Amino acid sequence: MQNNNINTENIDESDDFIQSLDINQLRQLEKNSTFLFSNQPSDFPEDDQFYLEIDDYIQSMQLSELKEIEGNGQLFDKINQSTIKQKSKITGLDERIIILIETKREKATLEQLMTYCNKLHLPYQKIIPEFFQQYR
Repeated sequence: MQNNNINTENIDESDDFIQSLDINQLRQLEKNSTFLFSNQPSDFPEDDQFYLEIDDYIQSMQLSELKEIEGNGQLFDKINQSTIKQKSKITGLDERIIILIETKREKATLEQLMTYCNKLHLPYQKIIPEFFQQYR
């Protein structure tokens, strides 16, 4: 039997090696292999739902917004799942709206911002200071 170590650095050599194996060697290689990924559900289905919502939110973003997030990754570092859920319960706003307000507040509606501030007893100046600046 040949050496079962597949050189993954050179794809051509890997292909040649696999193609040179007979059926019994291929079956043995399959038995000794492990999957890189598994499709097992997590122990916490609510986490799966949260990540699906985050995925939906990210997929709905414009390329410029994604580049901005990639450029300064601290936007999503501020997001804490338990805090988002708690704020959602207090305000009655969807978790995605809370994330939107806390990361890209200029995309939120005035009604959403007002609800967020009123229910969490936050001054508007803290959330949208641009509206309260004095211009000369």
